[in-house]
Amino acid sequence: MKTTIFGVLLDVNEDQDTALRRLMRAYGFMMRFAFKRLSEGIIKVGAIDRHCASETGLPLRYAKDAVHDAQELITSRRQAMQDALTLWQRRAKKTAARLTALKKDHPDSRRIPGLERKLLRQHEHVAFYQQHVTDGTFPPVIFGTRKLFLERFRTLPDPLAEFRRQQIWKERWDEGRNGRLSAWGDRTKTGNPLLRISEGAEHWMLEISLDTLDPEKKGIRYQKLLLPLYVHSKTGQINGRDYEGLLRRVLVSGDPYQVEILRRQGRYQVRITVEEAPAALQTYPVNGWVGVDTNVTFLALCHVRPDGNPQGFATFGDSRLYDPRATQRNAIIGDVTHQAVQWAKERGAGLVIENLKFIHDKDVGAKFNRMTHQFTYRAFLMALARQAAREGVEVRQTKPAYTSMIGRFKYQPQYGISVHHAAALVIGRRGGLKMWRENVPKPLREWMQGQGKWNDTSYRKTDWSAWNKIQQEIKAVLLKHHQYLNAWLDQRHQIYQH
Repeated sequence: MKTTIFGVLLDVNEDQDTALRRLMRAYGFMMRFAFKRLSEGIIKVGAIDRHCASETGLPLRYAKDAVHDAQELITSRRQAMQDALTLWQRRAKKTAARLTALKKDHPDSRRIPGLERKLLRQHEHVAFYQQHVTDGTFPPVIFGTRKLFLERFRTLPDPLAEFRRQQIWKERWDEGRNGRLSAWGDRTKTGNPLLRISEGAEHWMLEISLDTLDPEKKGIRYQKLLLPLYVHSKTGQINGRDYEGLLRRVLVSGDPYQVEILRRQGRYQVRITVEEAPAALQTYPVNGWVGVDTNVTFLALCHVRPDGNPQGFATFGDSRLYDPRATQRNAIIGDVTHQAVQWAKERGAGLVIENLKFIHDKDVGAKFNRMTHQFTYRAFLMALARQAAREGVEVRQTKPAYTSMIGRFKYQPQYGISVHHAAALVIGRRGGLKMWRENVPKPLREWMQGQGKWNDTSYRKTDWSAWNKIQQEIKAVLLKHHQYLNAWLDQRHQIYQH
């Protein structure tokens, strides 16, 4: 797996800053030039490499990396068009189904005109993205961000204030368009020949190949710029990572690494991407599996023995995950996932996580979008997988469908646990032990038979459809008493008696 190490260049004087800006500006030109020609299909990749190198005077490796970045950007934009087309097709299909059902059941409803206008707008989006997918094109790309581009046309009434704003805008615009330099590693050159990292006596050092030839050396040899580099090293007690040790091992082994330099607010940030080998497995199926139920602010864990019974429960989380900043959220999630992985590692059991699909195919309002933007499901799952690979804990994925529902009606009353731990138990049984079928408990089955709702073959085609029908019936009974599913555990005896 790939790991990014962050750093900052130190003690950059005026001459070195000028050389770096010139080098970044040439790299930005090559990337934009290659992007334009490749997106239009004018020149082939090999010809663009040589042309960019000759125009800028940079090493051919810089040109190849710039063209590679342009190719990745084109590929991602075309994939974005395909994803957007699929998204709007799903939204239009759901809206059309809602409109058809509403016209059938309530033909005089005042919601029909609004749904018709919404469906018309969605069809316009579908046509827009369908045209791009068919032609293999995409909307114009603004290097430097669209936001900065539009700020160029805003003016202030005070001439002096407007002059200062323009100076600040020019610097930010230059950083957005020409504030990046990247070089990929090469195993044959023992690391990265253009942006080479070495360990000095007091600091790490970054050796940068410039765009000027070295007159003291024969042949084509470019001058080098050597700058001290600070490498971030996290040494926390809970989620500490020895990034310096990882970088040192990569340099000793001669493995390739990517170096990216970004100019942000006058400082030069460095991102070093290395390949981190996963640790040897230290968990075994004979010890069972730990099911993980993912929630917004915490993880609910259940250790499932090989016979399918629970061995123990745990909860790791932090209430601050409701509304943190991005950096704080990542730090909290790192600590929470570290504790969860260690809990499973101590028991010698692998992790079973949910295979969630993050497809926003529902046309929802701004309020719901703001709320779901804070959800941490994806971050939790990605952090769990990475931390487990570092600790030698095996990870499996399983479908999360109906896990909370089955846990609520089957295991929550049996063990007196929360619905989240019950869902974790179902996840561990399903993904770790491959127990896909969950039989309905006898009291529930008898209650459904008493209601005359158990022999209906229309909902018993699959095991999950039976659980869905049970939930519908119980929700209807609770709603008559103005209660919801969270009151199920307390009201189950009264429900069975009716």
